Parts: sequence; C-alpha cells; structure tokens
Amino acid sequence: MRVKARDWPNELSRGKALVCALFSDAPLLLEEAAAQIQERWRGEGFVRLQRLPQEDPWKTLREERDARDLFAEERILLLRLPDLRLGKEAAAALERWLAQPPSDARLLLLGPRPDSNAQKLKWFQTLDRAPTVACVLFYPPELGDWPRWVAQRLRQAKVRAEADAIALLAERSLGNLSAADQAIRRWAELYPGRELRAEDLPDLLGDSSQFSIFDLSDTALQGEAAATLRSLERLRSAEAEPVLILWALHRELRLLLQLQDGNAQEILRRERLFPPRSDRLLAAARRLPRPRLLQALGLCQEIDARIKGQDPRPLWPALADLALVFCQSAKVPAQ
Repeated sequence: MRVKARDWPNELSRGKALVCALFSDAPLLLEEAAAQIQERWRGEGFVRLQRLPQEDPWKTLREERDARDLFAEERILLLRLPDLRLGKEAAAALERWLAQPPSDARLLLLGPRPDSNAQKLKWFQTLDRAPTVACVLFYPPELGDWPRWVAQRLRQAKVRAEADAIALLAERSLGNLSAADQAIRRWAELYPGRELRAEDLPDLLGDSSQFSIFDLSDTALQGEAAATLRSLERLRSAEAEPVLILWALHRELRLLLQLQDGNAQEILRRERLFPPRSDRLLAAARRLPRPRLLQALGLCQEIDARIKGQDPRPLWPALADLALVFCQSAKVPAQ
C-alpha cells in the first residue's frame, strides 16, 4: 500500500511490510531509505543481502519465490528497476511474488520516481495496493523548504550551527541534497561538538564541485563572461536541473533590483547576505543598467516555458543569454 514519505519513520517502526518499494529521483533519499529498511529487516533476522542480476532478474525472482528448501537462509532480495516499463514476463513474476511473498525472504525494490503514466500501469497499481507492500515515493524538498531541510540535516548530524551559517549553507547548496549532506558530514567528522559558523563555510565548501550552481551565480555577478559560460557548460555536462539554474539566476535578478530600489544595508541584513557575496551584489547593482535587468525578467519567463515544454525553442542557449546579462557593463545600452 502507498505510504506517504512523511509517514516513513512510522512505517519503519511498525515493520509489517514483507515487500518494500522505494522510488525517488534523489539518490540520497533513495539510498538512505533503502539502508533504513535493510537495518530493520536485519533486526528481524534477514541478514544476508542478495542483489538480483540486472540482466533478467525475473528468472531469479521466480526461482526464489518457488524455492522449498526448509533450511534456506533468511535473506533480503534487492532489485533495482532502472526502467519502470516492465514487460509481461517481468510483471507476471513480480505479481506472483506479491500475491504470496515467501516467509524466508524480503523483497526490496528501488527505482526512479514514477510519473503519472507509470503509476497507471497494472503492475504498479498491484504493487501500490498490496497490503504486504510499503510503497513510498520520496520527493526532494521544494526550494522554499530548502533552508528547513538543511537545518534538519544539521540536527540529525548533531551539528550546532548559527542561523547565519544555516542560511549560507542553504544558499550555496542550492537544492543539491548530496552536496549539502556531504558538507554536513565532513564538518561533523572534522570538528565534532564545534558550532558551525558562517565564516567556516567558504573553507568547507570552496573546493567542492558540487556547488557549481553557486559558482555560476558568483562568476556572473563578477561580470566574468568566459568563466560564466564555462560554469554553465559544466552544469550542462553534469546534467544539472535547468529549473535550479533558472531559480538561482532569477533570485540574483530579484536581489539586484531590490538593491537598486531600496536601502541596500537593510536588504542585505534581511536576506542574511554576507561578504564577499554581499560585496559582489552591491557592485553588480551599481554596474548593471536597470532596463537590462527588467528585460532579463521577461527572459526568465520564456525560459520557464521552455523548461515546461510549452516553448519548443532551445533551452540552454537561452540560459546562456540570461547568465551573460550579468556580465554586461554599465556602458552597454539596454536593448
């Protein structure tokens, strides 16, 4: 049956599932949940982990289901589903297992988050409704919830952190769960019991390639066109989410317009912006012509339509145009 992600800890404590199906496009969330259910099952005596082969795992699954060995070792069968479009043979093998799971085995399924079409497939609906199954879809936190997620991870790692440090870490990780988690773990291991401060973050994160979206914003604000395009190309090669890149650049536009409009120091305090980032924002706000920034907001809307598939024009050249808006000098007239 379907279990909401927020109810996953309760499901673990109950421990009634004979089959666990975990789906997410966030590797960190998927692997953590998989480790948690394996630990639960190991506590119940299912110690041996048996990974099913990626090539024709269904034959092995049928054999394990039909085994009648009285001395069989209790085990966990791990099956990864890179493609949720199962053929008839695969669906039949899985449905046979779900109809009557053997008592000496637990089945763990891991796969990408299913879209609405995948959730309508017969095998998935069988999985979703079976009373012996815990089916969980894990979603990464929304951008608006990102600082709260970072604070929660810090608490889980028993790391005390100043509010400014939490805000800066959330800003620099920009939705990258694995990168934020790695930074928190690194701090906990290197400095156990020591409070994390905002001034500690540059040294902790400065050499990490995981934070390249922040690097893009940083080089763009400094007006470094060549470095900005290189950073954008690295993001494209790493298959970074365009929506996160758009969000980051749109955020910079919004901040620059606010700085041009109001009390800069008050805005910096309210947004919890610190040097050297605050210095770069102030310099860019003085350098960039306001009409060009307003024009870039319209480009953000066009890019959003391309991301959503509403506009067939190429996406990445438009992102490059948007990033280069920040690299124009005040001497260049707005078009």
